[in-house]
Amino acid sequence: MFESFTFNIWAVLVSVVINMLIGALWYSPVLFGNIWLKLIEKKAEDIGRDEGNKAMALAIVPAIVSAAGLSVLIGISDASGIVDAIIIGSLASIAFSGMSLLNLVFFEDRKFSLVLLNAGYAFVSFNIISIILTLWK
Repeated sequence: MFESFTFNIWAVLVSVVINMLIGALWYSPVLFGNIWLKLIEKKAEDIGRDEGNKAMALAIVPAIVSAAGLSVLIGISDASGIVDAIIIGSLASIAFSGMSLLNLVFFEDRKFSLVLLNAGYAFVSFNIISIILTLWK
């Protein structure tokens, strides 16, 4: 299963950066930042610069794990091409991230619209990362 698998660290690192950029854009006022703030019932001034910077720094860890995990899935599936990448990215984002986020609605009474917003970010991010990792093996 893992005999022909190769791990491209550069593709993973670029994917981490792209993931962070997508997140920064997704949760900015340019895209869904204002909606996100409304859903979490905060104002922009409620989130201090230090708090935001700390969150962004900590978000690097899940970005690394996601990119590395997708790289492994792509490698062992022998994916090639954009269609394969989108299938893997979609499946991973829905099956793992999306379903975990949905549990927040059930167990923590989170707003479904907030979960959809966050799941949308995961879906877009996982698919773009999967395309990068598949084409740059």
